[in-house]
Amino acid sequence: MRIAIVSLMFVAGLLAPALSPASDKALETSHLIVSDTTGNLSNEQLKRLADSAQETLDKIIAFWSADPGIAQYGKIRVVFDVPRRDVYSSVFYWEKKGDQRIRIVRVFGTDGAPQMMAHKLASAVFPQKDKLIRNMMGILTEAQVGNPLTFPMCGFSSDEWVLALLETKSYIPLNDLGPDHESWGMKDMGDGKLAIHDKAKQHKAYAETGSFGNYMFQTYGIKKIKQFQRLSQEKDRPWRDAFGISMPELEANWLNTLRANGKTRKESVSIVLKLFETNPDTACSEAQKLVTRRN
Repeated sequence: MRIAIVSLMFVAGLLAPALSPASDKALETSHLIVSDTTGNLSNEQLKRLADSAQETLDKIIAFWSADPGIAQYGKIRVVFDVPRRDVYSSVFYWEKKGDQRIRIVRVFGTDGAPQMMAHKLASAVFPQKDKLIRNMMGILTEAQVGNPLTFPMCGFSSDEWVLALLETKSYIPLNDLGPDHESWGMKDMGDGKLAIHDKAKQHKAYAETGSFGNYMFQTYGIKKIKQFQRLSQEKDRPWRDAFGISMPELEANWLNTLRANGKTRKESVSIVLKLFETNPDTACSEAQKLVTRRN
């Protein structure tokens, strides 16, 4: 059973260009504290990783025109850890220290381009309990400023994965994806940990949410999405309040647009469809390998 730390809300922070050592295993910027738990990084390597996190965070702030929330929550901790099952990925979670809630992005790996760092660094810009809204914004962020090899894109696009799902009639209606984890093929194990009990369902749900988030961005823009996020703090999924139409209407418009533009994606759709049908548990990793070999 695969265990992952819960990814909760979205956070970002604008970084200062100059890094100052906080200790022999940490570097501090104006909005980040970057540390090493592997015990293997030199100061130069840690600085390189901190610079990379800064660059990603700068892009997130610019993309969303967002306040980093430092005054309210303090600096974001970015913790580099040993690889987990050979997957260079990231998680976001809250840690409590006294009366203070600390935002932590834990990155499993130190070599190459991290996966899901943009998603998770973006995860506390907008406090959000609803998993659909959280992932809609996070996957959009990763696609725009992060690593294209990141799940659920895995080197292709969320649109192409969804077109494959539509072709096989295995698409999950968005309203079936609840605010918590169960309907996403995942289960809350307590103590900040999640179990993935249905990998195929998880990939479908994340790909659909990523594709839908991109459609909403292209159609309505950043300001409307941010308005929707703000309204969602007091009302469950206020689609009509923010966008003027209901979720079923938004979903229908998105899928119609996706199908209309799908003719130019046939080759890629065919590839991801075959990978998914062969083994949904390995479809992402096999897609990543394929794209890496091509490049």
